[in-house]
Amino acid sequence: MTTWNPLTKKNYLVTKPLLSQELATHVEDRELALTFNHLQEFEEHAKKLYKEVKRFEDCLQSMHKTEQKMSSELCNSPSIMEHVGLRGLAEDYQSVVYQMGHNTEDLIQLSQKTVVEPMKKITGEFAAINAALRKRDQSLSDCLKAQSKYDKMNKLEKTGTNVVKTEQARKAFEDAKSEFSCQNKLLLQELPQFYEKRVSYFQPCLQALIRTQVDYYGETTRLFTHLVSSNPTTSNLAPDEEYQKEVDLLLGEINSLSIVGT
Repeated sequence: MTTWNPLTKKNYLVTKPLLSQELATHVEDRELALTFNHLQEFEEHAKKLYKEVKRFEDCLQSMHKTEQKMSSELCNSPSIMEHVGLRGLAEDYQSVVYQMGHNTEDLIQLSQKTVVEPMKKITGEFAAINAALRKRDQSLSDCLKAQSKYDKMNKLEKTGTNVVKTEQARKAFEDAKSEFSCQNKLLLQELPQFYEKRVSYFQPCLQALIRTQVDYYGETTRLFTHLVSSNPTTSNLAPDEEYQKEVDLLLGEINSLSIVGT
């Protein structure tokens, strides 16, 4: 079983993208900020889903360990060993629990394949998105520095040397602006597309997980149904209400014993 655990890592999408300082439009700045917020929520929800799947797996393992212990104690109980029919039922129950152990392991492994591994892949995409955003911010900073240098050079006396340096600064600024514009527009195009694909990405994963649960609980029902129908001691089981009355009656008789009352 994989040991990857996103809960031990910090979220990748923490720092919001820088405002473009009018190098892009206000609408573009706003769209990028909104998309970033959506992706932040997406990343957080992915971690929460992992947490719930891990809790589900832990509960399955705990339940099976409890049944293993209970069935073992029943089989080793002196009271049950003295009763042939009850001993046979306890042994059959232990056999069912053993078979369910394999089914439980299969379900846990499938939950890893259907949910955990896909989330591991999507988390890698969040890291790539964060890297692209940081690259965009660095490009913006470089562009603003180039713009500031060009503005300063443009205010100097128009000597031959200054004119040449001003032209060099202008070209550097235009190149930096073009680089930033390309990166910014690419993010504005691809990040919303990535976010919109979240449903089509997770839906088959969750559907596969549900199908594995249907198989697991269906097999559990089949095993216990066979246990009840094939064991002679369970062929004439009383209804729940009648069974409860019988238990209450026996408890009353036990409590009436003088050794219990003292």
